[in-house]
Amino acid sequence: MLLFKLIIVILLIFIVISLFTALYLLMKSPDNSLRVVKSLAIRVGLSLFVMLLIFLGARFGLIEPHGFGQ
Repeated sequence: MLLFKLIIVILLIFIVISLFTALYLLMKSPDNSLRVVKSLAIRVGLSLFVMLLIFLGARFGLIEPHGFGQ
């Protein structure tokens, strides 16, 4: 279970790195739009993968969701 959570945290860190990479590329050279689009596409792909992992982890009991206010 700890390994599963660690993988999710590492992927979230990569998502943030990808977002700031796109920001850096945009600020450095606005003409470099293809690299910015690729970086943002990687971020979206990683985000979808993390959501899928969370769903599967909750489904198979690797992580336990909790309700707010219960």
